[in-house]
Amino acid sequence: MRAAVLTGYGRPLEPADLPEPAPGPGQVAVDIRACGVCGSDLFLQEGGFGSTLPIVPGHEAAGVVSEVGPGVESVEVGCPAALYYIDHCGECGPCRAGRVNICLRVRRMGVEFDGGFAERVVLPARCVIPVHEDDDPAAVAVLTDAVATPYHALVRIARARAGETVVVMGVGGTGSNAVQLAAYLGCRVIAVSRSDANLELAVRMGADAVVRGGDDAVAGITEAAGPGGPDVIIQTVGSAAVYRQAFEAAGIGCRVAAVGAALDTFPVNPMGLIWREATLAGSRGYTPEDIREVVALHRKGAITTEHLVQHPRPLDQVNEALDDLREGAVTRSVITFGKGW
Repeated sequence: MRAAVLTGYGRPLEPADLPEPAPGPGQVAVDIRACGVCGSDLFLQEGGFGSTLPIVPGHEAAGVVSEVGPGVESVEVGCPAALYYIDHCGECGPCRAGRVNICLRVRRMGVEFDGGFAERVVLPARCVIPVHEDDDPAAVAVLTDAVATPYHALVRIARARAGETVVVMGVGGTGSNAVQLAAYLGCRVIAVSRSDANLELAVRMGADAVVRGGDDAVAGITEAAGPGGPDVIIQTVGSAAVYRQAFEAAGIGCRVAAVGAALDTFPVNPMGLIWREATLAGSRGYTPEDIREVVALHRKGAITTEHLVQHPRPLDQVNEALDDLREGAVTRSVITFGKGW
């Protein structure tokens, strides 16, 4: 099968012909139809996840079940599906509590085992979420991560409620969807970005106010939010400096959800948390239930993926897709393998 392989950090992905993987007990094989190109793929390429190389990246995927292993009864061959990239044990404390995204024995598709920049993947049947034949594969692919990630941050972690003021820092593939989801939830949304194009996108996604990112961002957020400051901040930028700004801009009782991956540290004054009774919480990925809920929202027209699927590319252009994302030329690219399911 055709695949794109990361053989060394800081290097382009290499085309390869790999043996077609076969499912073992409890596993299924899925023929990939679409796989989104995500900022996490850039983070992986730079060594951020410490993967064992070589690895086939790609975690934001949708495809068709093409083979099932022994003991699999939950899905059938020919089933179109969204893929949940986190292999979870189902037995540890977090899994039993429904928080499979923080499983104690987590393994991630495209990080610890080969992912969706390939014609076929093998993963546990529990990671396959059936969808409808009339769902668009590219839309399903981006819903599994670009939309499910901010949904998890807003709904599960920050618990945003209608009427609250939500600040979204960064309006890329994740932040743009945080904007539209917060607007759908009935929140007043303030979007922050350095990019004119992204600020315009935020307005189209439902932002009530926009703030120019940079040195004056905190002042802009404070002014736009009004007395008491924002109730929720979703920080999607992989920058310690922006994390510091998010903390400085937090209002009374504010819940700050950390989404953007950054390795550098930033200072936090405990009195700032205490005096404001603010919270700073990590938001790690999403759960299968998050995927089901955003797919349902998309089906009923409550949210859109049009801004995410406008730049399809074939597998042999995956490095160009990564470069486009790195340079900010696109909000998202999608690697496609033909049309339809």
